[in-house]
Amino acid sequence: MEGILESLKVDVPKEHFDLLFTPVACVVSITTVDTANRVNAASFATCVRVHHEPTCIAFCVDSHKDTYRNVLATNEFVVNIPSFDREILEKVRTLGLPFAPGVNELEKAGLTAIPSKVVKPPRIAEYKSHFECRVEWTKQWFDTRLMVVGRVVAASVDKDCIDADGRVLLNKLRPAHYCGQAYSGDNKYRFVASYEVMDVDTVYDGPEAKGGDPRVKAKS
Repeated sequence: MEGILESLKVDVPKEHFDLLFTPVACVVSITTVDTANRVNAASFATCVRVHHEPTCIAFCVDSHKDTYRNVLATNEFVVNIPSFDREILEKVRTLGLPFAPGVNELEKAGLTAIPSKVVKPPRIAEYKSHFECRVEWTKQWFDTRLMVVGRVVAASVDKDCIDADGRVLLNKLRPAHYCGQAYSGDNKYRFVASYEVMDVDTVYDGPEAKGGDPRVKAKS
């Protein structure tokens, strides 16, 4: 079964890493391993692409989480992006539960680990895209929070989710966003989809946009 699921994936060349991580922030599940190579998986409400070349991804984690300890111990993690599918998002929620250290959350959720190409933490076969990362830097803040920035060293995606130019087919990838605790209750969690596409023109044509970067503001 593991081999069949892995065969559905295609490796993404380095020049397309940036194209694959779209939208720039979405719900993810992050896999890590501890120093004994025991797998941990945890879901995060958001993970953000913070640099283009090299492609870097950032997330925050609480100090009581296994992800926190594993990232600091091994300097590796994999960002797995789920699709907007009820069954998959139910499994995303299972990975967010506070299991005891050493418990394999993937087994509890009924998800399949497949080997990564470069790093030790596995990919999650049922998720659509994967970013294998090595830690670029970390910053401790608010005493209990760790900001982690990882450099993408390998990426892969389901074959039917990208075109020949390496661009994501959002109607196939179907990434999800979490609405936050204010929209959750009675053991329910609200997610929204983000795969409706709209190309928006830059319509401002003021003097500071002429022949330069249109994002540069005019002096007041």
